[in-house]
Amino acid sequence: MSISFILRMIAGAVSGNSNSARPESINGEVERARRRATKRINRAKVRAQDELGELDRVRITLMSGDMKKFTSLFAQLKNVDFHDCDTLAGLEHFNKERKNWREMEKLSAKAMSVVTLAGAVDAVGFGAGVLDQYAKVPEIKGLDVTGGTEDVNALKDMSARLQEFQKDVKNMCIRMQLVRHEARKAEDALLDLSDYFEDGIEDIKSIQNDAGNDWKKYSPAQKILIGRTAQIARLIRALSEVRFLNDDATLRPEIQESVDAAEELLDELGA
Repeated sequence: MSISFILRMIAGAVSGNSNSARPESINGEVERARRRATKRINRAKVRAQDELGELDRVRITLMSGDMKKFTSLFAQLKNVDFHDCDTLAGLEHFNKERKNWREMEKLSAKAMSVVTLAGAVDAVGFGAGVLDQYAKVPEIKGLDVTGGTEDVNALKDMSARLQEFQKDVKNMCIRMQLVRHEARKAEDALLDLSDYFEDGIEDIKSIQNDAGNDWKKYSPAQKILIGRTAQIARLIRALSEVRFLNDDATLRPEIQESVDAAEELLDELGA
């Protein structure tokens, strides 16, 4: 029986139809509604966790693989000045200090340690743990069976609790559906960025082989190629932050900004 049917039962009892429902039957239906909600929430949680797991695998693979290659190559460059690439967004972060790159190297090393400890690339629960805490079935208390259905206030209170329960379950499931969508969107962005990142790493190797490691000796085109690769690396790093979700299962603003920036860059780069 649906919650809407239970609400009609209660409404009938409130209106004076004593045959509409007994407390025991209402409570039985409330318990069935709670069990259905538990199954629905668990399904939504598992699906969202599966998508987060796929995202985690992509993040770990990138940070422990191509990012490690990139930071190793970039560390060999001398006199880097991204002011020469001022048409590329985001590189102003790296004109201040190389601290950002040291942080990236640490994050890459951390990702590698996760893979090493696990023995394989596997989901590490960057968001799954948050959902375990978030996706708890709301409490719903039944009627006091000793009060009968004559207690109109108790019936009205039961009706209000049921409606609140229904709303909470719906909102929770919608939130976890959004998590699935957001995780897939971030995963797609990372995979698309990684294709360009691989090519950029090859470009840097080729530039180093042809012209050495001194930025001042590079042509404008070579500087742009390196700058573009650094731009992609910055976005991959931002999307690979350990925390994907806030405690309330909402997307961290920094992740959303990075996804938007990645999509904008990918549109600019084309196929």
